[in-house]
Amino acid sequence: MGFKVVMSVTQKSLRDLLQGTNQGIGIDAANADKARGESTKPAVKRKGQSTLKRQAGHKDLLNVLFDRITPFYLTDSSGKIVISNKAFRDLAPHLYWSDEDLPSLDETPAALMAIIEQLYANGEEIRRSHTISIDNKENYFISNHFAIRSDSDKGKIIGFGGIYEDVSPLARATQKAGEMEGWLQDVIRSSSDWLWAVDHNFNLTFVSPRISEAIGTPAQTLTGRHFFTLGKFDDDGEASGTQKEMETHRPFRNRTFLMEGTDGHPRYVLVSGVPVFAEDSGRFEGYRGTGTDVTRRFKAEKSATDAKAELEKTLEELRQRNKDLVLALEKSQVADKAKIDFLAMMSHELRTPLNCIIGFSDAATQKVHGPLDQSYVEYFKNIHKAGGHLLDIINDILDTANIESRNIAIDAIPVRVRELVEEAANMVDPKVGDKRRIETDNGQVADPGLLVLTDRLRARQILVNLLSNAIKFTPDDGRVGVEVGLGADGLIDITVWDTGIGIPADEQERVFDPFYQVEKNILSRETEGTGLGLAISRQLAQLMEGDLTVESIVGEGTRFTLSLPQAKPIK
Repeated sequence: MGFKVVMSVTQKSLRDLLQGTNQGIGIDAANADKARGESTKPAVKRKGQSTLKRQAGHKDLLNVLFDRITPFYLTDSSGKIVISNKAFRDLAPHLYWSDEDLPSLDETPAALMAIIEQLYANGEEIRRSHTISIDNKENYFISNHFAIRSDSDKGKIIGFGGIYEDVSPLARATQKAGEMEGWLQDVIRSSSDWLWAVDHNFNLTFVSPRISEAIGTPAQTLTGRHFFTLGKFDDDGEASGTQKEMETHRPFRNRTFLMEGTDGHPRYVLVSGVPVFAEDSGRFEGYRGTGTDVTRRFKAEKSATDAKAELEKTLEELRQRNKDLVLALEKSQVADKAKIDFLAMMSHELRTPLNCIIGFSDAATQKVHGPLDQSYVEYFKNIHKAGGHLLDIINDILDTANIESRNIAIDAIPVRVRELVEEAANMVDPKVGDKRRIETDNGQVADPGLLVLTDRLRARQILVNLLSNAIKFTPDDGRVGVEVGLGADGLIDITVWDTGIGIPADEQERVFDPFYQVEKNILSRETEGTGLGLAISRQLAQLMEGDLTVESIVGEGTRFTLSLPQAKPIK
């Protein structure tokens, strides 16, 4: 008997079984293992012994066939399982029951019955996927459930069936492929921004979605467009000739490709590509490659390059300015030296005849060489006074020049404050009997133990200048005095005060500028002087590690404070 005949007989027997007309051919689900290879009494006697043998042969063929195919089941129209193979019976507990208290397959599982009820309702095939764990290993099955209809009774449903396909190898391979694809995508993303492929005409066949971030166009709309509609290769430097290389089917790497961004500004992309050839014929089929957006890096590098160029330009300008400054400094130093030399020479040349004028006029006023007419005596007194004033001016100019050139020596020694104040006061306002205009009745002034570390001559010069100015700018009915006190940071404050005209607040610091005078109109001012005294005094005070400061109120008076380092008491 041929295979087709067997299958025809099998199909007819299955349909007869489902319709209840043949019970001998079916395999009872609960006793299927006993049925295999054992003789079973036929439910209905047939004509002749040969019929019984054929039925037994058919049953054996079905048993072998069922056990070799994928898991399956058949139910009657009520949903009761009437046929199933061993593969299904082994699989069913994992699909429809827990591991405990497994019921027999005499009763159709509730989950399977729900599928059968759905089939009965709409008659459409149902496809389900199943994931089960067998021996701590995930297994994957796909089941197809279908209704079986009668050929003779107007397509009436006479039963239901289901076939289970083990797709675990395919699922694992798919999962592995997905993991590998994910890994490759991660590698690609870490090394480039997007992928591309073109055919032999350089028309795009694939572009990864991330390109839309650069140009604002969805990737799927680019398929079919020519590669060079996206942009062009930079013709400078390394990128030169890239298009020609592509036309000759040569690989290239990290070539700068210019694309227009969403903001209308160019975007810089490093593009790499390799040609693709058919394995069988060697025919050129296109290119595959990657693109990495380096716009930010390019802009940063360009910004750094521009900044470097700007810095180099600025540096060159600074170098030139330094050269000019060095030249100007050299000229200034030459001029300063010439000025100092000139002042030194002039001071010597002026002092010598000036000292003669002062000396001879003094001798004449003293009538050393005999009597003189009183009018001549007055002339000589004026000559003596003018000569002294001119000598003071020359000394101030010479001191200024020496301070600027650092050509002045400071010999700091402990000096009693009382002696310093007394000497200066006597030089400016000598006592007439026991009286003097300058008030020095402050208690600290008379303290013999109060000492300052200073150059005695220079400190006295400062106090003489301050006292002279105080008397000069204070009316005859005003007051002038000296106070001494302890200052900050271990300094002694010697303050010369007056009740004179005062100094405006906006001019109090300017009085220490060379040649500056409170009375600005040189032709109308009532007091004499060059305006160098206070500038020299502050510079001398600072050279002695002290300072000279001012406080003043217009119309009430002025206080100049000379601060000098305090010296340790002399034992």
